[in-house]
Amino acid sequence: MKKPIGFEIKLEEGSKIVKIPIPDEQKEEWNQFTGGKGYIDYLKEFIGGEKNYEIANNALSAAMHSSLSQTVKDNCLFCHGKSDDESDKACTVYHLQMNVTYFFAGNEFVNIVLNNRNIYEDKVALQQLTINFFNSLRFIKNEGKMYLDLEQLCRFALKANFSAISKKFSESEIFKNLQIINETLNHIEELDLENKVLQEEDENYLDLQKTFFEQKQRYYKEKLLLEKENPNSKVTFGKKVKTRISLSKTVLYYYYLQQVGKFPYFENHPEGKVKAIEEVINRDKIKTTIKHFQLKYNFINNHKTNRIAKNQVANIDYVANTMLKNYPEAKELALSELKLAQTKDR
Repeated sequence: MKKPIGFEIKLEEGSKIVKIPIPDEQKEEWNQFTGGKGYIDYLKEFIGGEKNYEIANNALSAAMHSSLSQTVKDNCLFCHGKSDDESDKACTVYHLQMNVTYFFAGNEFVNIVLNNRNIYEDKVALQQLTINFFNSLRFIKNEGKMYLDLEQLCRFALKANFSAISKKFSESEIFKNLQIINETLNHIEELDLENKVLQEEDENYLDLQKTFFEQKQRYYKEKLLLEKENPNSKVTFGKKVKTRISLSKTVLYYYYLQQVGKFPYFENHPEGKVKAIEEVINRDKIKTTIKHFQLKYNFINNHKTNRIAKNQVANIDYVANTMLKNYPEAKELALSELKLAQTKDR
């Protein structure tokens, strides 16, 4: 069981919080040490850009304020205009301890993501996990205290990891998947044995990981057997013959995911729209240029008539029923537009 992360400041009666400014040279040293990128920058990237982070941060600030007792609010000299000294803010110590908790919790979350490449590379899973990070922040009512439910967050991370791995497996050859699964199961069993020998607690959810990979192993073994027995199968000895998906279908796929909040909008990327598209092209190994992808995307995104034209029926049909089968909300939106496209004159 993971221990929660929380911070509490205890002051002697009559004491005040005083701000000590950090010298510019010390700030510069810190920026060089961290590479100029802090946990807030990572959270903005993970959640899909500045706008999405602002929404989450506003909700967090409101929850912090709601956790304060009415007595603290009523006795605040600063808020009631009885003092111009910010150190007289009755809520200062409470907001400070919650922000310190946020600092440690945020950095812990960033470390979890950066140490798990599967999650980091799957922007859909990453965005949902970041939302769940904010959902894992708990508040103690009337005490102005906040803590991170690390156990809950780690389980969310495990779920995101399973989702990202499943997506990778679905795009790979069966033999390759089975090889990875076998090696992973062997590694899990070695770790489990080591824990038992040293009488250490399992902190990596090895039982759950083992269950996941054993299920995948059964699935791909059965799939391989069925494909070998099927004379009309497009797979020979487990090797998947990939059907090249057109750029038009790929662009529609990301468009519908964005519309239902399952993939961040390209323009919300911290480094801009072009960088976001470049990452998608590289990650999905799409054979096109950034400019061509952007032109196709703008064509269907900027004008609905282009997207639901008669000549898009086959594309939308494929995207809805094949590419979006694991995203019911996006699939529903695509099918609704498919009906519109089917009734178009041209």
